[in-house]
Amino acid sequence: RCGAAFFAVTGAHIAGESGMHVFGSTMVGCITALGGRTINDLLLGNTPVSWVKNPSFLILAGVSSLVGFYAWPLAEEAFLKEGLEGKDDGREGSQRQYFQGGIDDNNGFTNAYDTDKGPSVIRYTFESIALGTLAVVGAQQGIVRSLHPLVSASLGVTIAFGGVFRDLLCRRDLSLGAATGCQSYGIASFSGAAVYVALRELHVWNCAGSTSKLLHGGIPIGFRIFCGFGTAVAIRTVAWMNKPDGLFLTMEESAVANKRKLDNLGKEWR
Repeated sequence: RCGAAFFAVTGAHIAGESGMHVFGSTMVGCITALGGRTINDLLLGNTPVSWVKNPSFLILAGVSSLVGFYAWPLAEEAFLKEGLEGKDDGREGSQRQYFQGGIDDNNGFTNAYDTDKGPSVIRYTFESIALGTLAVVGAQQGIVRSLHPLVSASLGVTIAFGGVFRDLLCRRDLSLGAATGCQSYGIASFSGAAVYVALRELHVWNCAGSTSKLLHGGIPIGFRIFCGFGTAVAIRTVAWMNKPDGLFLTMEESAVANKRKLDNLGKEWR
C-alpha cells in the first residue's frame, strides 16, 4: 500500500506538470499505482484483479493522487517562499532543487512546472521507495505460487509498469530503461526482486532437512525484505549520483565503444 500510494502521488504530480486537469491527473495517478499490479494479477490468473476485489486499493490511489495534484504544489510554494526569504543566505536555489531538480544558468528560479530540468530530489525519493517496495511485493507474488526464481524476479519488474503507462500518457521518456534522466526503473526493480528471491532460495536450502546448514532458523523474512528493498533504493541512488549519464550506454554508444576495442585488438595482433 505504501508503494502504491507513493506512485499515485508522483504520478498525479507528473501529470499535473504535463498540463492535465485534476481528473486526468487522478486517472494517471491511479494507473501509475495500480497498473503494474494489474498486469501481474492477469499474468498469474488472479482475477478479478486485486483492486477490483478490494476497492480500498483504488480509494487509496485516488486520494493519494489528489494529494499529489493539490497538496504537493502548495507545499512546493510554501517551501519556495521560505527560500525567497532566505535568498541572501544562498538557500533559494538549493531549496528549489529539492522540488524541481535544478536551477537556471542565472541562478534564478526555473519555471514552476518546467520538467526539462529533470526529476526533483523529493519526487525521485518517493519513486525509489515505491519501486523498492513493489519490487519485493512482485517477487513475493511469484514465490507464493512456487514459480521459477527467474520468473519471480521478473514479476518485480512488471509490477512497476504503472510508471511506464504514466510516461506514455504524459508523453515522457520511458522510465523503465531510459539511458538519460537516471530513471533506472527496470534495473533497480529487477535487482531488488532478484536479491529478495536469492535470499529466499538460500533460506529454503538452509532449512531443508533436519538441521540448518548455515544459519539456525534460516534467514529472517524481515532481513530478506530489507535487503531487496535496499538494493533497489541503492541502485536508484547510484543512478541519481550518475545523472545524466545513466548506468548503461545506449546501443549507439556501445557500438562505438566496441568498435574501438576491436580496432585496438586488431592493432595488437598485427
